[in-house]
Amino acid sequence: MQSFRTILPPLPGLPQIQPDDHLLCLGSCFAQEIGDRFSAGRWSVRLNPFGTVYHPFPITEGLLRLLEEQPFTAEDLFYHQEQWHSFAHHGQFSGPDQTETLTIINQSLAKGSTQLKKANLLLLTLGTANGFVHNDSGKVVANCHKLPGQDFTKKLFSPDAIYKKLAPVLKRMIHQFPNLKVILTVSPVRHLRDGLITNQRSKASLLLACAELEKDFKPIHYFPAYEILMDDLRDYRFYKNDLMHPTEMAIDYIWEYFRKNCFPGVTQIYYNEIIAINQMLTHRPLRPDSSAHRKFLEQLKIRILEIEKKYPEINFG
Repeated sequence: MQSFRTILPPLPGLPQIQPDDHLLCLGSCFAQEIGDRFSAGRWSVRLNPFGTVYHPFPITEGLLRLLEEQPFTAEDLFYHQEQWHSFAHHGQFSGPDQTETLTIINQSLAKGSTQLKKANLLLLTLGTANGFVHNDSGKVVANCHKLPGQDFTKKLFSPDAIYKKLAPVLKRMIHQFPNLKVILTVSPVRHLRDGLITNQRSKASLLLACAELEKDFKPIHYFPAYEILMDDLRDYRFYKNDLMHPTEMAIDYIWEYFRKNCFPGVTQIYYNEIIAINQMLTHRPLRPDSSAHRKFLEQLKIRILEIEKKYPEINFG
């Protein structure tokens, strides 16, 4: 029977994730989506210490900050539209009070640095090779924060430029943390404001840079999130109404492929048990005072205690 899909085969050699691993996820909103699923599995995971960041250059500079534990100062902030902002951060970190904004930024940095020191896996999701260069500083910003367009120059960065930016920092991290594995992905989210051609060229730059990084560094592995959506699913029903972001169903499909390739048997069993407990925790009884519900709660408590005993780092609270 003829197949009407291009199904990606299994990928040997990807890092095998254990229940007690520690993870750090940085990058685009797709990194957040995958990180959220690790959080649901009760892993020790820190998501986007700088908020959602799409371009490899600010992602790299964020990694360097985490590595060196270099705090931000008041000079790193600027005031615009009654808010204090940082060019290294998503707008979620912006705020009306400078001191409070700086405190929140550095608290997130400290937590990210702590997580990096114990991380077994670093997941980096690159979103676009199109960067906005701030004309005064010459730096590619993580977010323009609605400043006037004339303050920036838009530039498409080559695979070689991306490689040269990322490679030294990743090399340093791998040397400093020998147990660290890195998974690179290219976000399947389409950036269509500049048109299909520019989006494809941008993704091509990212894909080629990832290929060179994977070739040159043994602990670095590429996961084909972009290819799964483009070539396997390949249908607009797997996109939201904006025709740019994948639906929850598409992300779940990519996550299942990730699980099959990165979760050994013991981790699959662990994850399924955690998800089952999560579902029990969200259960809303019709009769909370009934003996049946009390029995249900007792059984739930036993299951939680058993899994917390088996995996001491997990705490359901």
